[in-house]
Amino acid sequence: MHAALNSALPPPSDSGPTPGRPSGPAEARGPDATRHHSSMFRGIEALTTLLKARHSLGITQLARELNLSKSTAHDLVAALSALGFVDQDRMTRRYSVSPAIFSFLHLFSTEYGPNSAIRPLLRARARRLKATLVVSALCRRSTYALCGSGSDADTFLLGDSGPAYNSACGKILVAQQDPGEWAGFAPSAGDTGSSPYLRPDPERFLAELKVARATGVAWSLRERDPALCSVAAPVRIGEEPWSCAVGIALPYSEWVARDREELAGEVRSVAAELYDCWAGGVRRPAAGVPTA
Repeated sequence: MHAALNSALPPPSDSGPTPGRPSGPAEARGPDATRHHSSMFRGIEALTTLLKARHSLGITQLARELNLSKSTAHDLVAALSALGFVDQDRMTRRYSVSPAIFSFLHLFSTEYGPNSAIRPLLRARARRLKATLVVSALCRRSTYALCGSGSDADTFLLGDSGPAYNSACGKILVAQQDPGEWAGFAPSAGDTGSSPYLRPDPERFLAELKVARATGVAWSLRERDPALCSVAAPVRIGEEPWSCAVGIALPYSEWVARDREELAGEVRSVAAELYDCWAGGVRRPAAGVPTA
């Protein structure tokens, strides 16, 4: 739903946008996955399996799903239980994800990067603009929502992800990359999404990136969520290509009544304020791109 907004806090140093690579732990079971035998890797796999099961699992079931011995599976859930991530039912002896895991997730929403510092700013701007503001991260070919404020930024937003080609923040961040890499982010003709307004046309996508690179903003018009439209601008912090962006999203019914140039100016202004909040320095405008 919220993915029309996605894309942009600094990703981990080893997770730059590498087209074609898997974009999350649940997708890491490729040819190289069999080489990972660390307890951490297996623990995350066990936690993912329990989450996707949507009900409790016994050790035998979990071991079968993970292709591990029962003793190894037991060691994993014992460690996860000690961390407070997994609970065991005393009657059935089956395991499920503990609600206490949300205290750990809360750390991400408040402490990841500059999230705690920008929270008051996002809330104030969302109220003033009567819109939703979201900051996300571009990681490989996908975008991940990290924090947000506004009527469409509820707890279900955290971690929301999707391909960069159908989000405003994704487009503006890809536009900062070397043009020779753009094609690696483009949709394929057979790609489908959750919105009937998505047009998986590679040439159209590349044309949008050229405009975004020239103007400093990118748009997503109901391409990921049929109810939402958004505009995004990069936060010019660090070295180019910039890895941060912020998006302003509105329901389509409200979007049609708003002035697009005004919205473009507003998102540039918010991006500049975020830079000041994070870096406290002088902004670095892109060549030929107006600053708000």
